[in-house]
Order: sequence, then C-alpha cells, then structure tokens
Amino acid sequence: MKRHLCSALLLSSALLLGACGESGKEQSTNHVVAKELKAEALNEIEANPQSASEKLAKTFPTEVAKQVITTSVTIAEMLKVLDITPVGLPTSSHELPEGFEKIEKVGTAVEPDIEKIVSLTPDLVIGVDSIHTNLEKKIKNTSIPATFLPADSLPQLKVSFEAIAHAMDKEKQADEYLKNLEKEHQDIIASNDATDKKVMLIFGSGESFMLMNTTTYVGSLIEELGAKNIITEATKSKESYVPMNLEDVVAINPSTILIVSHGDAETTLKQFKEEVKKNGAWNELLAFKNEQVYALDYELFGYASLPQSSEGLATLQKMLEK
Repeated sequence: MKRHLCSALLLSSALLLGACGESGKEQSTNHVVAKELKAEALNEIEANPQSASEKLAKTFPTEVAKQVITTSVTIAEMLKVLDITPVGLPTSSHELPEGFEKIEKVGTAVEPDIEKIVSLTPDLVIGVDSIHTNLEKKIKNTSIPATFLPADSLPQLKVSFEAIAHAMDKEKQADEYLKNLEKEHQDIIASNDATDKKVMLIFGSGESFMLMNTTTYVGSLIEELGAKNIITEATKSKESYVPMNLEDVVAINPSTILIVSHGDAETTLKQFKEEVKKNGAWNELLAFKNEQVYALDYELFGYASLPQSSEGLATLQKMLEK
C-alpha cells in the first residue's frame, strides 16, 4: 500500500514539474515573440501605423483583461478615454485623470512596488517601453502578464492607443476619438503656416543642454505643425536627445527657441537668459533678436499625452505665429 502511494506521489510530482517546465517554456517563448513583435511595430509606426498597432495588440493576453494596472500616467489617460478603470496607478507628480485619484498606487514608473502590484491580483500590467527595464525584471518572477508600449512621440501615442483599444475590445470608441482628435489637429495646423520656422528644442540650460529630436513628444508636435527642427539639419541621429555645440547652432540660426525643463516656466526662462548672457554668441541668434525664446509649461509638455496633444499643438502654434 505504501509502495503504491509513494509511486503515485512521485508520478504526481513528476507531472507537476513537467507542467511547470512547459509553462515556463511557454512564458519564455511568449516573451521572445512579444519582443519581436514590438521591434517590428517600432519600425513600422511611421510607414504603416495600422500594422504597427496590430502587432502591438498581439503582445497583450488573448483574453480581454479585467484587472488592469498601469505604471504610466500617459497610459492611464488612454484608459480613461476608453472608459477602462484600472485597479492600480503610478505615484506621480503629474495629475491623474479625473475620477482616478482614489485608485491604489503602485509606486513610480521607475521604481514600481511589485508587492503592491501582486496584491491587487491584476491580469495585465501596462508600462511604457522607454522605462520598462526595472518593472520587467520584477514582474518576470510572477505569472502576471505585462506589455510595454512605445509612448515617446505623437505617432507612438496614437499607435499604442489603438493597440490598447484593439486588445480591450474598444476599437469603435478609439476610432471615433482619433477621428475627432485628428480634426482638431488639422484645424490647428491650418490656422498658421509654420513651415518657414526653424525651431531649436532645448532640454537643459544655456550652459549645458541637449537638443530634442523629432522622436520626442515636443519634437513630434513641432514636426506635426510643419516647422523645421534644427536638429534634422545638423545631424542624422535618431537619438531622442542629441548634444550639439553652440557653433553649429549659430550656423543654423534658429528663428524660435523652446526650452523644456522641470519647474516653473517663467523661472526657467529667466535663468536661461541669465546664463546665456555669459556667451555673446546666443544674442546673435535670430530667436534672441526677435524675442522668440520661450520656456514651455512642464505640466503640459513634461510628459507625452494624447488627450493634451491638441492643447500642446495650439500653444506651440501661437508661439510660432509671432
């Protein structure tokens, strides 16, 4: 009797270990496939956004998730538009969508609280691709499905929004929203011809700065308006933030300078102007001569936002009208 019982236990253990092994292999395979799909989608966003969104949607679980957590305010805004209420949201200095204030917080996007995430028993966690490493490492040791979406620029926001809608059976709602959003954008673009403007997008200060490429959120809005980002004249780099020396800036001579920095916009602009006084080359720029130097509101431009993109475009358009 004991011998038969031991044999049965050993057989059960072997089957359980085999099942776990197969589950682990399947999870690993799915992870690899998801990475491949995401890489393909990133390459197609500009040329074929529909195909890109379909591939991103395939990185979601096959069943529609009921308990969703996001570690991104950007994604939280998309969920709000689609009438999806998450069970967990990030701790952030940026304002959360209306009605989401009392939802459980799961730590910041950079430092997510994995114990809190697990305690909320989600069937999906959505993060953003640009800062996914820490979350991905932590969540890999759980059985919770996760996907990480591109959300750095306006085209990426649109594609990721469509992917969420597709995966969550909200396509009709998303199509209507994007249709209205596109009309808003086109009306703003048509209100002023900005194609003759050469814009310098600065992240940092007058003494130490990086230029923002068209692959950044603000950079993509400037591109949407038809203005020229001087970085495209100076370099072929696709990096989001590119160093550039002042001599090259003077040679291109931007007509408008826009500064993105943490903190109050007026204080940022005042500090920037004080810093550049130390180097007379700045004062020779057309933007300075015509007083076309602006610091952008961090609440509006400090993170990528699909719902705020119309307001962002309109604000930039007014600056470029002058």
